[in-house]
Amino acid sequence: MNMLRAGVLAFAVFACQAGAAIAADTLTVRLQFRSQGAVAPLVVAERAERSAGALIPLPLDEIETARSWWLLGFDARGRTLLRMPVRNQAWRRLEAFDPVSGRITDVQTLQVPQGTFEVSFPDDPRIARLALRMGDAGTAAATMIDLDRGQVDRLLRNSAVKATTKAASTTTLVDSGAAADRLDLVFVGDGYTAAELGKWQTDAQTVVNGLMSDPLFNVYRRRINIRRVDVASAESGVDEPDLGLYRDTAMDAAFNCANIDRLLCANTAKVQSIVGSVLQADARDVVIVVANSTRYGGSGGSIAAISMHAAAVELALHELGHTLFGLADEYDYGTCSLGSEPPDGNASLVASRAVKWGAMIGPFTTVPTPAGLYPNGTVGVFEGAQYCKTGKYRPTEDSKMRNLGRPWHAVNEQVAYERFARYARNSAKPRIRLPGQTRPIEAAPPVRDVGTPQRAPLRGRTLPRP
Repeated sequence: MNMLRAGVLAFAVFACQAGAAIAADTLTVRLQFRSQGAVAPLVVAERAERSAGALIPLPLDEIETARSWWLLGFDARGRTLLRMPVRNQAWRRLEAFDPVSGRITDVQTLQVPQGTFEVSFPDDPRIARLALRMGDAGTAAATMIDLDRGQVDRLLRNSAVKATTKAASTTTLVDSGAAADRLDLVFVGDGYTAAELGKWQTDAQTVVNGLMSDPLFNVYRRRINIRRVDVASAESGVDEPDLGLYRDTAMDAAFNCANIDRLLCANTAKVQSIVGSVLQADARDVVIVVANSTRYGGSGGSIAAISMHAAAVELALHELGHTLFGLADEYDYGTCSLGSEPPDGNASLVASRAVKWGAMIGPFTTVPTPAGLYPNGTVGVFEGAQYCKTGKYRPTEDSKMRNLGRPWHAVNEQVAYERFARYARNSAKPRIRLPGQTRPIEAAPPVRDVGTPQRAPLRGRTLPRP
């Protein structure tokens, strides 16, 4: 069996199964994978100042949870101290949108032949051995890599003495506080020559302004840090293989990924190396590569990519809905699965008021809810969601997770609120409410220490405040 078939789309969720206190710091390790199914030894290891309690993993959706790899940590006697599902990027779900209509034109799952992925976990000094496995610890899972603590410690020492001369530099554009308890977004430009770095700085600010003008991100700007990474490419522009155009760039950004003209991808190993050379692990939660091109395109994941096309920020917002909030796609074409209730906060098999967002449905709204009968944004139970035309339901008729350029709407906003509530929890929290929310719901619960990520029900909760 090909080991990479157990891979998923992005980053990590952790669970620590130890009764005693553990070290305050966290470790981040970077691993390589190849299409043959092997996972190579460690590439990079670094320690972050962020405490284990402040480690905020990116969410996994239904598909990612089913395919996740598992990182296990054992003490000297073989007892399990760490157990966490890990997204790796061996398989990526790619979406292509029409920039005019905002509708998806293609969606597919692509196997990546090789690349790197990072995972962060609590630095417990009792962990003597780490193992990466294809399945959950309770199954007959194949072990893909086995590391003893000595290997990790040696790489930590090597990383500490790495050269101080950097090919890249970084500038903070939005500073809301310590990286350890903020959502840290990083924008890095590809295909900008040394003479064009001024253009890159202007382009980066344009993208950031577009992102922060979105009502959801604007409300929570005090929980977000944004950094720009400057790196010069040898040539201007990025690869366009379908047009026979190739450029020598720092991160190999290219359109026409998987032979889909609107898919823009970058070399994840090079991105992580460049960004990691100037930013600590706790200061690079999500990295977005910006291509020096006005051609429309992009892709999502913990390393996303967009161009400088005018509609690219909308594409980035949709992809951040997946990566940051764990929201499902709400359109109804693709590979449908009706096997179990999805963990995503905006998709359900339930066609009644018992649906997970049922407390947000008005008393006079028909359930199931017919399309075209109510103003868009009305919370109901609309059939057609997460690639299924029938049998799976979404909360509103048309949101940003269904078509680009639409509002998030109340249920997706609530899921995002619960996510943002995990950042800067001790900061001042003035009451701010986004438009479209019609009733208060209680504060979101703290992060749970569970192996498989689960989303708390939406009913009966108050919106967390910024």
